[in-house]
Parts: sequence; C-alpha cells; structure tokens
Amino acid sequence: MTSRTMGTGNGMTILFSIAFATFMVNADSYIVNISLPVISSYFKVGTEAVSWVVMSYQLTVTALLLVFGTLGDRIGIKRLFMLGYGLFTLSSLFCAISPTLGWLVASRALQGIGASILYALTPAMVPRYLPPEKRGPAFGALATAAALGITVGTPLGGVITGLLSWHWAFLINIPIGIAAMLVAKRVLPADPAAAEKTPLPAFDYAGSVFSALALVSLIYSFSKLNSLGLAPTVLASAVLFVVSLVAFVLWERRVAHPLLDYSLFRSRAFNFGNLANFLCLCYLAGHNFITPFYLMTVKGLPTERAGAVFLLYSLIYMAMGPLAGQLSRRINPRLLCTTALLAGVLVSFGFSRLLGDSTMVPVYIYFVGLALVMATFIPSNNNVVMGMAPPGKQGAVSGSFRMVGRVGMTVGVCLFQTVFALAALQVGTLHADALQAVERTRLLSAFSTVYTVGAVLFAVAAVGSFMARERTTAF
Repeated sequence: MTSRTMGTGNGMTILFSIAFATFMVNADSYIVNISLPVISSYFKVGTEAVSWVVMSYQLTVTALLLVFGTLGDRIGIKRLFMLGYGLFTLSSLFCAISPTLGWLVASRALQGIGASILYALTPAMVPRYLPPEKRGPAFGALATAAALGITVGTPLGGVITGLLSWHWAFLINIPIGIAAMLVAKRVLPADPAAAEKTPLPAFDYAGSVFSALALVSLIYSFSKLNSLGLAPTVLASAVLFVVSLVAFVLWERRVAHPLLDYSLFRSRAFNFGNLANFLCLCYLAGHNFITPFYLMTVKGLPTERAGAVFLLYSLIYMAMGPLAGQLSRRINPRLLCTTALLAGVLVSFGFSRLLGDSTMVPVYIYFVGLALVMATFIPSNNNVVMGMAPPGKQGAVSGSFRMVGRVGMTVGVCLFQTVFALAALQVGTLHADALQAVERTRLLSAFSTVYTVGAVLFAVAAVGSFMARERTTAF
C-alpha cells in the first residue's frame, strides 16, 4: 500500500480518527491523575500505594511501545489499532468496577496495553495513510490533539469526580471508545494483503520480553531513585536493567527476525532525530515537574493559579501546532527543529537569570516561549523521523521513536529533581512545605541551576537536529 489514502475514508476523516486516539490517551492520563486523592481515600491507602494506579499504566505503555510498533508492521496497522481501541475501552470498564486497589492497578496495566498500541501506531499512520504534502500539517494536528487532551483532561477529571465519582473517570471512556472504534473501522484503509499473511511465529517473542524487562526496570529505577535512594529494590532493578539490556542486544544480533531492525540505525535522521526527541522531552517532563515548585515556593502562587499558568502553555501550544505543521511543508523541517531548539536555549537560560524578578512577566514570557519552541519542534521532528521510514517499517520506527520519548520523560523528572536537590542541599523527595524552610537565596540558586542545565539539554538537542540530515539511501 502506498502512503496515499485508500479505502472508504478521505484524508480529513482519517486524520481525525488518528488524532482522536492521541487526544483520548492523553486526556485519560490527566483525568485519572486528578482523581488520585479521591481514589486514595476510597480504598483507604496512602500516596505510595495509589501511585501504582499511574505507575502500572505508565510502565506498561512504555515497555510495549517497541513491541507494538514492530507488530503493527507484521499483522497490519489497522487491525492492531482496532485491537488497541478495544483493549482500552474494555479495560476502562474493569477499572470502573474495581472492588480493590489491586484490581484497579491490574486493570490500569491492561489499559496501558491498549494505550501503548494507540500511542505507538499513531505516528506511523500518518506516512502510511497520507501523502507527503499532507504529513507536516498532520503531525501538527497530532500535536494539537495531544495538547488539547492534556488541557481538558485535568478540569474534566475534576468535574467528573466532583459531581459523580472517580468510577466515571473510567466509564466515560466506554461510549467514546466504542464510537471511536466504529469511526476507525469505517474510515481507515484496509491493511495490505501482505501484512495479513505475515505469520505470527516469525515475531520476536524473546526480544519482546527482554526489551520490556529492560524498559520497566530502567523506568522503575529512575522513578524510585529520588524517594528510595540506593535501596536494595532500586539496585536490584538497576541490575535487572543491565542484564536485560545485554540479553536483548545479544539476542537481537542472532535472531532471524529481530524486534529492533538494526538497519534503522544507518539513518542519520533516525539516530539524531531520536536524540533530539529524547533531550527535548527530557526537558519538558523536567519542567512540568520542577516549575510548579518554583511557582508555589518562590512566587507564592496557590495551586489553582499555578495551574492557570500551565494552561497558558497548553493554549499557545494548541494554537501554534497547526501553524508549525504548515511551516514544515514550506521550510526544511530539520532547520525548523534546529531553530526552535536554539530558541529554547535562550528561553531556558534567560529564565534562569530572571527567577528573582518581583513580577510575573518573566514567567509568562518563559511559558509562551517554551510553548512556541515545543509546538514548532515536536511536529517538525516527527516529520523528520517518520518521513525517513520506508514502507513496511513505519510501525517499527514509530514504536522506537515513541519509546525513546517516554524514556526521556522519565529521565527528565529524575534529572531535574536530582540537580535541584544537589543545588539546594535538599535531600529526599521534594515537598512544597519542606522547601518553605530553605532560604530564598539558595532556592533561587537551585532553580537557576536547573534551568541552566535545561538550556544545555536544548543546545545538545539542537546539534542533534542539525545533524539529522536526510539520506535517500538511509535504509
């Protein structure tokens, strides 16, 4: 099948179906997050226990991205996409009727499988179903859909949980998921016959297990390092990561049909585009984690006003996403990425010098600037990397790309927290109340160090984007 639209759907309806999956996965994460305090009270458990409602979902999503990206190329992207919708919808019902926290955690892990399928395949569906001249705007639309999901997720979750109950945060997915499945079934082009005939025994099951173990143990180690330090469980998880990674590499070199196609690494666009993606999302996740502490401890903002500041970012991002997609049709997307990331250096470093300003002006400038940087970089970089994926490998490239981004987000939170803790001499997990006791000068210095390190991340990412030159014989 070519990248031209085929079947019963046209370009706009196909794009809507793809973008809606992106919206739903992102919105659901934030709907559930704001319901956690209520869920904690309902099951009479603490924050550590209820955190597994989120952790089980995130670990499953990340661990299986590479698997489902490759599997989509083998059994057909539409078929797997429909399965992802089905699992996500069915598991939402299981979440809603959970009688215990353990049941809810297990159901969230199952929901993560469905979300991982949708998350892994959406970037691959753009070059698979849409012609080259439509891909830039399409990736811009995906970026806008993701931002919209994040923007409406938190307030929607608050309203649903407040007026009804936390169960409805999951029940709302059922009619929406069913409707989305029906639309996708109708408008998405059928999978090519070759994909339907690909035998499943050729799939790399052992590689899937090794990669999942490596990713889960890596993410767990990073996520628990700040709260547990070098506890035996963290060290054991780190050892499991090393062993699983070595086993994965050795196995992939000898298996006939590897999970990770090493020919992908012959593409500069793939390698350097992924590097830039890793570093950029590393910064974004670190920013989302550390900036609320700055707003509440240094600026003294209440929680609701700090949330409103973050809403400014989402609104700018949504407005800019489609424009950035259009620009990537007229301007080399690699140069767009590089320019945006260099602007990110100025935004982050400039903010690090103005943290002590008595007004909110530097904060607003920072959020607007960061939104413009991310809204320009993310869809353009998607276009660079996915544009290099040849027919039959879009799923593998998409899964790898998404996986790298998710790992980058996990590393970003750990990195920013660690840098801040070392600079502020604040040991352990960050708490707003504990930071109130730290003198203002030390706080400002610590936050300044964090955003300076962030500027370095942007600088290295800019180099990566500049190096992501296209090669017509990349694969």
